[in-house]
Amino acid sequence: MNNRELAKMILKEVGGENNISSFTNCVTRLRFQLKDEKKVNQAELDQLDGVLGTQFQGGQFQVILGGKVVNVANELTEMTNVTSEGEQPEEKSHGFVTNLLNTLSSILTPALPPVIAGGILKGFIFMFTNFGWANGTSDTIIFLNGLSDAMFYFFPFLLAVSSAKKFKTNEYLALTLAGLMMYPFAISEGQQFMKLFGVLPVAVVDYSASVLPIVFSVWLLKYVKRFFDRRIPEMVNMVFSPLLTLVITAPIAMIILAPLGYYIGEYIALGIKWLIDFSPWLAGFIVGASRPILVLGGMHHALNPIVQQEISSFGSSQMLAMTFMSTLAQATAPLIVYFKVKKVKEKQVALSAVIPGYIGITEPAIYGVLVKYKGAMIAACLGGGLGAAVSTMLGGRSFGFVMPGILSLPAFMGEGFTGILVGIVVSVVSTALLTFILLDRFTAKTAEGQSEEANKTAITEVQSEDELIQSPVIGKMIALDTLDDATFSQEILGKTVAVESADGKIYAPFDGEVKAVFPTKHAIGLEASDGGVEMLIHVGLDTVTLEGEGFDLKVEQGAKIRKGDELLSFDRAFIQSKELNDAVIVVVTNSEKYKAVDKTLAEKVDLTDQLFAIINY
Repeated sequence: MNNRELAKMILKEVGGENNISSFTNCVTRLRFQLKDEKKVNQAELDQLDGVLGTQFQGGQFQVILGGKVVNVANELTEMTNVTSEGEQPEEKSHGFVTNLLNTLSSILTPALPPVIAGGILKGFIFMFTNFGWANGTSDTIIFLNGLSDAMFYFFPFLLAVSSAKKFKTNEYLALTLAGLMMYPFAISEGQQFMKLFGVLPVAVVDYSASVLPIVFSVWLLKYVKRFFDRRIPEMVNMVFSPLLTLVITAPIAMIILAPLGYYIGEYIALGIKWLIDFSPWLAGFIVGASRPILVLGGMHHALNPIVQQEISSFGSSQMLAMTFMSTLAQATAPLIVYFKVKKVKEKQVALSAVIPGYIGITEPAIYGVLVKYKGAMIAACLGGGLGAAVSTMLGGRSFGFVMPGILSLPAFMGEGFTGILVGIVVSVVSTALLTFILLDRFTAKTAEGQSEEANKTAITEVQSEDELIQSPVIGKMIALDTLDDATFSQEILGKTVAVESADGKIYAPFDGEVKAVFPTKHAIGLEASDGGVEMLIHVGLDTVTLEGEGFDLKVEQGAKIRKGDELLSFDRAFIQSKELNDAVIVVVTNSEKYKAVDKTLAEKVDLTDQLFAIINY
């Protein structure tokens, strides 16, 4: 389907225009603020051609589209009256640190397009002047250099707008505060303080390219303006509310909040630099290896303020260079998958993720390939970590805030560029080798490396040396693609089946031991007595929210069990009354240990039926 058709389907499945408070987009995903999250048909959205994945994250519903996100967002804007300035619902509390990171990320993300453009342009200017292709004193270079610096130098203006939208206050008053911060107070060189009313000290600080000072100031603006708006009569509100808001907010911001934000940012940057100086390889490895996991959770934007602060404080960012190495690893792993897998469709999916990945858009690689092939995910994490470690040790850094991809390479030219080149080689080569080695060992789908006929073999036809695991539940089999949970529907934890229980009871599928009991009683972990099969039995989706109500656990952690013992009972009617899915999900969590784990083809299962066939090496 084309972008407009995709936009129409997304609009329908998120509950329609009336269910959207506001939406925006970053480089790879649509971010919706919804009035009622229950109206979202997440399972249907995940099946749409062009949608790489969906998730609820930080009070938003995110639809991951990759490179086409801008075009789809434009189509949504044309077909709806919803804007990013709509009234947004109160966000759920996720803890102070999480809320802080989510707030900074949502403020910084809308300001990224000009910053990314400026970083790439600055990289090209450096490349052309460094290699003697252009005269650095020419009017053209001076003009382009001014263009590339403008968005960085006047960064507080960009953040004033996005902060005002986030905090739901007046954008133009916020811009006025940004203008005050950038106003040249200090006429005499070396002046450090001004005296307001002859008493109050105002620190003279260079707030250009800063992040936190304007964010803190606009946050205060929100409450001061709201205070006066509620108390000044409407007849004169337009005149006196803005006046009093600025007169009160500006001194507090310039005396306390802006300097506080400036020095917090400076010390964060110094702390990051200290960690890198203390152990460059360790810092690089951790950032490079964890990047795919952060992208998977949609939390990678939380690091953007730190990167921007690095550039503001030191003129360059080593963390962005680490991210660049991880990006190359995430693009390389699907390339190896393309050569290793046999199905044409799987090859097409893998190849389609390679080019966007090298450009800097890794969501197609992560959601389309790495989540599916555990070996490729592990290889991308390790390869990105190794490349970042080497690059950091050799001083690799970026001199502009750019999307970390091949097209942004000019932004990395300068001091430490040798580290960038060596890091690229290490990241790509190590990821390729590790993917080649690990892919078969950690194959996520039984279909790979086996014929179609072998996959369709009845579970009762296995060889005598293989192991049969009986069903722990009585009921009807459920298709995994109907589960509204990617962890289970995509078999991320291991080979998975889902059963609609007939009697609301869970039985022991083998002799063994209870290895884990969840406090909320909705899930238990088992291990066979021979030290072989490890199994997770999970009752329902989101049933953890019931906090144990409706469940009766019959065993404790560490208990020895015999095949057929009753382990757990649950009240299906109660779970359904809470509008929760009560499917029993059974996962062989150490599936990668075996050559294959085949699942039953039966439509219904009893305690005497075999649910899994474990095919040993």
